Amino acid sequence: MPSDIQEAKCFCGETAIHFKNDPMMHVMCHCTDCKVLFDGSSKMFVYTELDVELSGAFQTFSYKGGSGNLLNLTFCSSCGMNVCTKPDLLEGMVYIFSGMLRGFYEFKPNVELFTDHRFPWEKQPDTAIQSYSHNGTVERIGELLENLDQRG
Repeated sequence: MPSDIQEAKCFCGETAIHFKNDPMMHVMCHCTDCKVLFDGSSKMFVYTELDVELSGAFQTFSYKGGSGNLLNLTFCSSCGMNVCTKPDLLEGMVYIFSGMLRGFYEFKPNVELFTDHRFPWEKQPDTAIQSYSHNGTVERIGELLENLDQRG
């Protein structure tokens, strides 16, 4: 990766993520899997695999998401902090969990997924431009491709 990369570390410091560029999207997911895995809605920054490199002690757990395709959840094998997930449905994309990039970006969700599963006390974020009752993949592909073109 070029010298303009930044490094973020997990809670214990054993796993690092090296990244370049700003996130393509800020996504909040309310699906039932996220509620079980993360004890609530997940908050993620979307990058391409070309923008991200992992190092250190990590493991990956794969499970079938709401689309029927695999989601590959990567976490620190020492402290268990969630690092990122790679959806098979959107090959080449990496969703970095917001806690991993604490101090780099303020999380302001512009896309909200599975809104029908929001907890009753959760409201639509003021920053959400797009909200979907499903995974919104078809609708988001155009925006992702446009963002890729702008990255060069």
